[in-house]
Order: sequence, then C-alpha cells, then structure tokens
Amino acid sequence: MFRLAILTTWLGAVGAGPAVGEDEARRPQPQEQSGQVEKSPEADEQASSWEFQFAGHGGAAGLVSRGEVRLAIASSVGSVDETVGYSRERSWGAGLRVIRSRWGVEAQHHRVASRGFTPAAMMRETRWFGAQDLPLTDSADDLLSVFAVREFPLARGRATVHLAAGGGYLLMGGDSGRLVLEDVPPGVSRMATFGGTSHEAVIEMTEGDFRADRGVAVLGGSLGLTLRMGRMFLRPRLDVFLGRARATEESWGMRMHVPEIQEEVATTMTLNTTMRPRLFLFNVEVGWSSRP
Repeated sequence: MFRLAILTTWLGAVGAGPAVGEDEARRPQPQEQSGQVEKSPEADEQASSWEFQFAGHGGAAGLVSRGEVRLAIASSVGSVDETVGYSRERSWGAGLRVIRSRWGVEAQHHRVASRGFTPAAMMRETRWFGAQDLPLTDSADDLLSVFAVREFPLARGRATVHLAAGGGYLLMGGDSGRLVLEDVPPGVSRMATFGGTSHEAVIEMTEGDFRADRGVAVLGGSLGLTLRMGRMFLRPRLDVFLGRARATEESWGMRMHVPEIQEEVATTMTLNTTMRPRLFLFNVEVGWSSRP
C-alpha cells in the first residue's frame, strides 16, 4: 500500500507538470508587456499619418549687404568702392509644414523691411561727397523659401527640435527700383578738370534710366524649438539665407557748364552696384497642428 501511494503521487506530479509549464508560457512577460505599451496601435497610427502645421510669424531681421559700387562718367573707367552695410529691420509672414515620421517639407513667405538692400543704401557706405545725405525711403522685400525638415522629439513628444535646409527666391521691391541720383538738386556746383586745370562746374541732370535684377536665388537653413499645447504650438526659430549677387545699373544724361571758360559738356554718368544679401531672421511662430 505504501508503494502504491508513492507511485500514485509521482504520476500525479508528472501529469500536472505540462499544465504548469503551459500556464507560465501563456503568462505575459514584463518585457512583452512594456513592448505592447510602447507600440500601441494609436502610436503607430500617429507615426504613419500626415501632420499639417499652419503658422504665422513675426520678429526681427539682421541684414548684411556686401557689394561694390562704381561711378563712371562717359566712357571712363570709374573706381570701385567695396561696401558692407548692416541694418536691423522687421519681418513677418506665414508658412505651412507637412510632417510624416519626423521628416517633412516646409514652405514659407517672409516679408522683410529691407532699406539696406537698395542702391541708395550702398551709396551711403562710400566716401563720396554728399553720399551720406542720400535719403532712404521705406521698402520691403519678399522671400519665398522651401525647406526639407527633420524633427527630433523632446519631453515625451511635447516638444521637438528641428533642423532644416533648402533654398528660395528673394524678390526685390519698393525702393529697390528707385533712381539713386534723382534727388541730386538741379544746378549743383562741383569741381571739374578741363585741360589739366580744375574749374567750378554747374552740373545738370537730364534723363535717367534704371535696370536691375528683379530678384536673386538664396540658400538657407533653419534651427528651431517647437512647444506643443494641444493642437496649438509655439516655435521660436532662427533662419539664415545667403543670396547670389544682384546687379543694378543707373545711367543719367548730364550737362556740365563751366562759367569761367564758357564751356559746356554733355556726357553720361553711370552708377553700377553689385550686392550680395545675407539675411538672419529670428521669428516666433504661433500655429495650429492637425495632430495633437
């Protein structure tokens, strides 16, 4: 009887063994549970869906214009003055960003107050007599840009940092097409040289003509931080653009009358400028996202 009891107990333990092992196998492990939390269907759906971000922005623009100015009379070769101008202006605009899986595309329009990109502003940087007195009127340029964007999540997705690169087109407007020398008053007296001798001459401007590149292509990059508040977001950002050279040419008919020797000379004055724009835009965007 004793041996029969031992045999019965042993057979019961062997029969129960597989059931216990199956229960342990069916029980979810801690790693599997955590993996299911990290890759929920909702998270996968958000990562694979498109996100649309609409925003308006405003801020400050730091403008740098590097270039050359040449003033020539008749067919003479005028001296070239290299110029560097700096100015701080206002900027504002709007944009659209489309994101999927942290990669996206962004298109923006910037309106930049840019008196520093005008030929008159370049003339003021020279040492020519009276150049510093040339007036500057209010002007604004339009910058259209397209960026490829990569976002890096922070703070469990409630904030992101972005890096972007691309290009665009800077469209010159306003005072950029204004004649620089039209403000020279009639009857200006200047010293002129005739036959190796300097005489006082009265200068009269007649008719002017202006030709310029309407705009220039630019390359750019951007760095910014996006702070999310539901579907709304706040994004301070810095955008930098480097533009190709823009050329202008202004020509005037000119008469010089020298009372001392009773001589009058008709000639042409030509003003050429070449300017390479640099834009540093610090803006704060306020926008709405299609995905919280």
